[in-house]
Amino acid sequence: MAVPPLAPPGVRRLCLSILVLLAALFAGTGAVAIYREAADFEYFYKGSRWLLEHGTRDANYDRLADGTRVARGGIEWYLPFVPRIFTLISWAPLRTAGYIWLACNVLAFFATIRLLGRNLNGLPPQDWPVTTLVPVILTAFFWYWEFRLNQINTLTLLLLTASFVLWQRRRFTIAGFWLGLATLLKLTPGLLIGWFALKRQWRTTLAALATVVLAGPVSDAIALGPGYAAEWYGAWVRTTLIGSSSRALVLQQREMDWRNQSLAAVLSRWLSPTNYATHFDNDPRIRMSDPPATMNIVALDRRQVARIVTIVTAVSLIALAILARRPAASQPLWQLRIEWALVLLAMLWLMPVMRRYHLIWTTPAVVVIAGAVHYLGRRSRTAWLAVGCVLVTLLLQLALLARPLLDTHAVEAGGLMLAVVPTLALPLVALHWRLGRVPHRLPRSVHDPNHPLAPVPAA
Repeated sequence: MAVPPLAPPGVRRLCLSILVLLAALFAGTGAVAIYREAADFEYFYKGSRWLLEHGTRDANYDRLADGTRVARGGIEWYLPFVPRIFTLISWAPLRTAGYIWLACNVLAFFATIRLLGRNLNGLPPQDWPVTTLVPVILTAFFWYWEFRLNQINTLTLLLLTASFVLWQRRRFTIAGFWLGLATLLKLTPGLLIGWFALKRQWRTTLAALATVVLAGPVSDAIALGPGYAAEWYGAWVRTTLIGSSSRALVLQQREMDWRNQSLAAVLSRWLSPTNYATHFDNDPRIRMSDPPATMNIVALDRRQVARIVTIVTAVSLIALAILARRPAASQPLWQLRIEWALVLLAMLWLMPVMRRYHLIWTTPAVVVIAGAVHYLGRRSRTAWLAVGCVLVTLLLQLALLARPLLDTHAVEAGGLMLAVVPTLALPLVALHWRLGRVPHRLPRSVHDPNHPLAPVPAA
């Protein structure tokens, strides 16, 4: 296989400059939100500040100067690990802590795209600014919202990417450690622990599980006391695992406004008279006056809709398990990269609450697709399918900018952003199937690492 040529230094510098400019625009948006002390960072800060000052979980209220209590939103659906982590910065005033967090997110953004460009597309690692620029532009809308709300998905994606890259480099235990931390932050990365188990990667799987247990419940019991930690976890199970599951949200009609792009919310809107007008279930300070709006094509009972959501979820998980059933040692590295990116898409597909900013997790899929298209060439139908699907995802995002022409809330309520997930999954599945038939259709370039499970060459 011919070595891909390096980009001219001037092109590399230009692309890096554009990435820096984009990051500055994202950061500027986040800085304005922090100055205004706006959500969502406010929730993370106040939840950890309460823990720091009182040693208990957030009571979800602010006290005014006259002593009046004002109820507000919180982060009760996160594990105690999250407010414990934020205590590292919540000792500072809100704005100061916010700017520190924003700086961390900018660094995490660059670290993530650098890891992706150097390790997931089979192209020259020095050219990572060139090879990641287009994927970042194609997902810029999602990155904008991640920074606007100063969320924790950038850090989560960095941990997930670092985990896979380290696994590629045969550092199986530390890869599991980073994956375990990501799971404590967002829970849905636990799907990747299952993927490593399907790949028969027991060191990584056990290291991830051990990290979840030791950095989670064990550390919480030490920091908070066994009794209170057990009480906190009980409340978390009731709030998150039971009360905020896809089925529960459909039955209770919570988180059903247009901002939630989850499979459960979209199916509920299409199959039952679900109000998708803006309303905030988690922050009593925010009151919206939007008139009720529905878009259902049939009027099924909520229990029927919940049953359909459960069936679709189960079928999706079974299909993913069948696709990823082969052990890693029997697969080419490209196929493993594709599966890893698919699992990230599955995390989005299965989330009970999925918003715009969560879709930054599609960036690895675009990076892998771009690298595959390079090697497939212009004559490949699979390459044309991949390019077409990526362009469709761009058009889906651009549609949200057509506010004067479209009722974008209605369009988004219909699943516009959710459609990004299967649209990107289609070329990945096609590539995976193609590699299953012709394993060397995407040959390893000289820049790629050896297969992580290949025999180590003798010294």
